Amino acid sequence: MASARRLLFGRPLATDEELEERLPKIKALATFSSDNLSSVAYASELIMFTLFAAGSAAFWLVMPISVLIVTIFVIIVISYRQTIRAYPSGGGSYIVAKENLGIWPALLAAAALLTDYVLTVSVSVAAGVLAITSAFPELEWLRVPLGVAAILFVMLINLRGLRESGTLFAAPTYLFLVITLGLIGVGILRTLLGDTPHVTGVVAAAVPAETIGVLLLMRAFADGCSAITGVEAVSNGVPAFKPPEWKNARTTLTVMGVLVAVMFLGLSYLAGVAGATPSDHESVVSQIGRAVFGPGPLYYVLQLATTGLLILAANTSFADFPRLSSILARDGYMPSRFAFRGERLAFSAGIVVLALVAIVVLVAFGGLVTALIPLYAIGVFTSVTLSQVGMVRHWLREREPGWRRSAVINGVGAVATGIVTLIFAIAKFALGAWLIIVIIPILVGAMLFIHRQYERRRLEVHVRPEAVIGSSLRRQHVIIPVPEVTRDVVQAIKFGRSMSLDVTAVHVTDDVDRAEEIRGRFERQVPGIPFVIVESPYRQLIRPLIRYLEYTAGRIGNDILVVLLPEYVARHWWEKYLYNENARRIREALLGKKNILIADVPYRRDL
Repeated sequence: MASARRLLFGRPLATDEELEERLPKIKALATFSSDNLSSVAYASELIMFTLFAAGSAAFWLVMPISVLIVTIFVIIVISYRQTIRAYPSGGGSYIVAKENLGIWPALLAAAALLTDYVLTVSVSVAAGVLAITSAFPELEWLRVPLGVAAILFVMLINLRGLRESGTLFAAPTYLFLVITLGLIGVGILRTLLGDTPHVTGVVAAAVPAETIGVLLLMRAFADGCSAITGVEAVSNGVPAFKPPEWKNARTTLTVMGVLVAVMFLGLSYLAGVAGATPSDHESVVSQIGRAVFGPGPLYYVLQLATTGLLILAANTSFADFPRLSSILARDGYMPSRFAFRGERLAFSAGIVVLALVAIVVLVAFGGLVTALIPLYAIGVFTSVTLSQVGMVRHWLREREPGWRRSAVINGVGAVATGIVTLIFAIAKFALGAWLIIVIIPILVGAMLFIHRQYERRRLEVHVRPEAVIGSSLRRQHVIIPVPEVTRDVVQAIKFGRSMSLDVTAVHVTDDVDRAEEIRGRFERQVPGIPFVIVESPYRQLIRPLIRYLEYTAGRIGNDILVVLLPEYVARHWWEKYLYNENARRIREALLGKKNILIADVPYRRDL
């Protein structure tokens, strides 16, 4: 078992090895930017898919919409450079909003981000599977199983630790960058030389006809804004960079921004000049690749690289969802297990939960990108807007050098992303965005409930700093429920004798004659221990025993009554359902009783 774990997850890492697990800029670009970089593979297509409702004549709007989106994207990148400078230890939306706007906006930002991270995994993997089925149509019937397998693969890699995931994901990321930039370069060069590539043999998607109107343009714009998702990942992940963390993070963010802008505009341009058409069976990038490279090796390299990056783009969420969950858990808004690192210094609970929820979403929507997109990106724009508003408040309060310029930059970012959020809510509401608008408040309510539970527990167990715990000894009276004279009972008695000279065995029965037989054997084999028989005429076990214990606790006054429960430890998982049910029921019935302590005495015989 241990060797299998080591093979799957690698050797355990000590805490002081964390610095070695941090990422240089080369690997960080692949780890934190894969979502943003990969979105260019479907952003232009989504704009076209929406505009196609008005006919292919509306495709001339793809470039103007893409330029507008890139303009907003550049504003966000510049804004997050300010955030990284102000929060060099990590400045995600939750932290910025919490410190500058209060806990309610912070939880709203956190819930929006957690939702977006789940959808990022589902959408990225679905788009990756579409890329491979575009090149190999015979695999289309395996769309959902391939997506599930891809999510599990990315989960497994992330459980091995941040550095290993960065190493593995670097190759597909840079292969995608080289082949996509090459595609754009060759395509534009051919166009300038008069050899414009043309897409042929595509079965267009069937979409309901619409006339061009404000709502259609808003939907096209909102769909294209999927290219902006993942920008915050670098700001969230600053602590994962090698020193100097914040400088390396800003450099990585800038490089990512330039690459995304160039590839997005380049693919939008080529989609227009090559005559690409939205299809249910072949992606637009695949169509451009066939038109530019032809059906040769470079085309298949493009498709495999696109598939690899789209699937591994889920890694951005696997890097940030667990990190955000750990911060929320540290603050008491998520279960505490999310705060702990596993053997490989990864936040294992967050990684596993993200994978499971993403699989459920992927299966529920049939692995279709077009079905998932209406739910996508509204969460990220909500959180980005709150982050930018928080940064404006930060600069106005701190007034650090250059604060006026920074406040203006973040203010422009807040206005731009706020407008985009409203457009998303309006344009996508009827198409499924209402679901996210409902889920986010539910998540906020759940986090507040968890926090309230932790606060209640803290108040219940709080010890005042000025209190001095008394050193006076209180006498202990030990009682051991005895169903039979067995080895686990004998072990409990030995333990009880080590605690106190006052040890009593108690047997509850509805058969007095049988109880007397057990008493005789007990007194012969365990001399010196009183054996009390509690009769149960109604054949109950728990209630008569509890009444006896409560009576004894009242009789001994302020002394302590210790109840030792013999517990047979099962060897196999299925045996757990056969033993120790009575011990559990006794324990539950005694919890919270004044001056009564309960302790399990486990027993398992080694063969």
